Amino acid sequence: MSEQAETIDATDILIDVLAGRREFYLALAGFYTKPLTQAQIDEMAKTDYSAFGAGEPLLEAGFNDITRYLRKRNTGTRQMLATDFTSSFGGAGIYQGKTAVPYASVFSSATGLLSQGSRGEVFRVFKRNLLRVVSENTPDDHLSFMLEFLAIMSDRASEAVREGRTEDACACLTESRDFINTHIFNWFDAFAEQANLLIEARFYRGVLKITKGYLLMDIQTIDDLLDEMGKS
Repeated sequence: MSEQAETIDATDILIDVLAGRREFYLALAGFYTKPLTQAQIDEMAKTDYSAFGAGEPLLEAGFNDITRYLRKRNTGTRQMLATDFTSSFGGAGIYQGKTAVPYASVFSSATGLLSQGSRGEVFRVFKRNLLRVVSENTPDDHLSFMLEFLAIMSDRASEAVREGRTEDACACLTESRDFINTHIFNWFDAFAEQANLLIEARFYRGVLKITKGYLLMDIQTIDDLLDEMGKS
C-alpha cells in the first residue's frame, strides 16, 4: 500500500471516530433535555446494545440496565420514565431538601444554588470558543449544554482533520479533555448520587452510568487521538 493511501486511511479513521463521539454526546445530551417520546422508547427497545461499552464497566452496566428495563416495557413505560425524568433531572422531586437538577453550580457550590461560579466559568469557555447558549431560562452550566459543547468540539476537530489543520484539531480535543476534567467531573458524581435517590426505574440509573462511563472512556480516546496526531 502506498504512503498516500495509508495517510488517507488514517484520516478516514480519525474522522469516523470523531463523528462517533459527536453522535454519542448528542444522544447523551438528549436524555437530560426532556422526557423520552414513545417513538424514542420503541426505537431504543429494538436496538442491540450488547456490543456497546465493551471493556468499560460503567458503560456495560448502564446499557444492561437500559436493555433489561426496556425488555419489560408496557403501556405505562413512557409515563413511568417521564415521571422519573421530572422528579430527578426536571427538579420536581426533593430528597433530604435537595433536588437533582443537572447544573454544575448546584453541585459544585457551597450554596447549592443556580447561577453560581460554575455558570460563569462555563459561559467563559463557551464564549472563548465562539459559542453561546440560546435560552432565556436555562443557565449555561446545564449538563445537556456541556455535552452538546463536546459534540460541537468533536465536529470542529473532524473538520480540521479533513482540511489538514492538525494543530486546530488537537486544540479542540485538548479543550474537550480539559472541559471534562474541570467542568464535569468536579460535580457529576454528587449529582448522580442525588439523582439515584429520586429515580424509581433502572432506566435512568443506566443513563447516569453510561454518561460517566463514556466520559471516562472519552478521556482515553482523546489521549489516543492526540498521540496518533503526535500532540499528546
